[in-house]
Amino acid sequence: MVLFAITAKFNEATGNKAKVRITGGINLQKLQLVGYAVSLNGLQPSAQATSGATPFQGHRIPNQIVVNLDVIGTSQIHIATSRKTDGTAIDAAPVENTNPYSTGIPLALGDTLKTIQFGLTGIEFDIGKTIHNEIIVEALKYDDEGGLVNMDTGTPVLVNSAGVVDGTAANNVFGKTTLQLITLYFNYDFNSYF
Repeated sequence: MVLFAITAKFNEATGNKAKVRITGGINLQKLQLVGYAVSLNGLQPSAQATSGATPFQGHRIPNQIVVNLDVIGTSQIHIATSRKTDGTAIDAAPVENTNPYSTGIPLALGDTLKTIQFGLTGIEFDIGKTIHNEIIVEALKYDDEGGLVNMDTGTPVLVNSAGVVDGTAANNVFGKTTLQLITLYFNYDFNSYF
């Protein structure tokens, strides 16, 4: 088995899509996902004004990121999802025929800015080609209504409980997280150099 890692760095200029370069060609029949690491940017509590402001309440971290790789066929991943809702309230009614559809790899996140997960087994993708030059990595997340949207990148800011910047600074007590880095770790059987 050979280790193949894809490390994609994100910032305001790249947005939620990053190009990863490979030197030479890698001849792949199958890729097996064995682990991943996700690093988010977040604010330090000291970034908030301390004079009379409500204390920092923590970061708004999505429960998962959905990663699309252009080298994995869209017929190999299918994510079933609930219908979207029509608002951010807990009891908001679902909207018919609004299930977001994705063919990306879902990566569960922990409750801190860094998530590292290894020991995955049984997650294998048929590739059957030589990968040359670039791989495009796209990162998505689910919003509060259940829709699939671009993962935030760039500089994190203070937001209110709904995840938006409020006109009243005292309401902005949560740190909005942005994506910094995704590393995907794969194993594959060695075939040939090119």
